[in-house]
Amino acid sequence: MKYLRAFFGFYGRMNRFQYAMVMIIGYTGPIVIFALTWPSLREMGELGIFTGMTPLIIMIWVLFAATAKRFRDINKSGFACLYLFIPVVGLITPLVLLFYPGDLSDNRFGPPPLEFN
Repeated sequence: MKYLRAFFGFYGRMNRFQYAMVMIIGYTGPIVIFALTWPSLREMGELGIFTGMTPLIIMIWVLFAATAKRFRDINKSGFACLYLFIPVVGLITPLVLLFYPGDLSDNRFGPPPLEFN
């Protein structure tokens, strides 16, 4: 259950390693599922297209949750994940979060993350 909260929850903090793992799984997992099922879903018509878009919508949710928690790890508000919508800034924000070290001590968002919790 704690792994589901780590992927889908917006609360808490996330260190760089956890963020990298979520980004890898969050990007590749739904895209692979979508690519493997797309030919059969396309034959189903509109229902198939809707069903095929579901993994992509889940991917967006997971990536926003991870980005919000990563911003909290560097003592910024989770609302800073809205930077992803700014054209050029949105492209470099995940890279900055991947390499910018988080707070080693407690901050206003809780204790430092040591594992998925």
